[in-house]
Amino acid sequence: MKDASIHEIFASIQGEGPWIGQRHIFVRFQGCDIRCGYCDTPHASSLPEEGTPGHPCTLQVKTGPVVKYEQIANPVSAERLTELCSRLVIPGPSRPVLSLTGGEPLLQRDFLVHWLPQVKKNYRIYLETSGIHHSAMEAVNDLVDVVSMDFKLPSATGLRPLWDEHRKFLAASQGKELFIKAVVTRETTKEDILTSAHIIASCGLSIPFILQPAGAEFAPLASMLVEFQDEALKIIDDVRVIPQVHKMLNVP
Repeated sequence: MKDASIHEIFASIQGEGPWIGQRHIFVRFQGCDIRCGYCDTPHASSLPEEGTPGHPCTLQVKTGPVVKYEQIANPVSAERLTELCSRLVIPGPSRPVLSLTGGEPLLQRDFLVHWLPQVKKNYRIYLETSGIHHSAMEAVNDLVDVVSMDFKLPSATGLRPLWDEHRKFLAASQGKELFIKAVVTRETTKEDILTSAHIIASCGLSIPFILQPAGAEFAPLASMLVEFQDEALKIIDDVRVIPQVHKMLNVP
């Protein structure tokens, strides 16, 4: 696959996980193969039908206080995507972070294998993923720097358990800077938190486990978050409660 279906490209602060507050350039890939009940990006879930261009990609460019939106035709070539991302780089001494998000970026594995070697020398590559596509992760392992992996808790997603997929994905992510996020809703059970902690413990590595409270009607009680953190800390040594800060600041 030499072209990709992209939903949007923009620069903003990272609003989730331990890298919170850092400036990232986000490439939101179109398409997701699961439907979590709390999903906050349903607009990026569907891939266009084969042979059709689908909806155009939105490029958000901020010049001073002015934000401009440009419509970019899909699919987007690797060369074109590289050029679009370069327009969002803030000149400076540090290597910018390029966040691959979605949707699910790993559904477009062939494109990533083609594109990432072209940009890796200029960016730190930060992959946000549902943590179930272990074969695709094996294919891109050497091409990414940081993996933000989800644990999809069945009591929160409303989906079937994906524990086996998560175990295989963890194995495929060995050697990467890795952390795990789990969205916690008011329906989340302690059993799912304990299962997550035991899977992390079985890796024999100190991997940050982020409990991310859902918002709006899905929001859990604060007492639930504290209880879940207490229980998980009996099994693993790094459990953090971190909300979605970009939602609080009303930024993309």
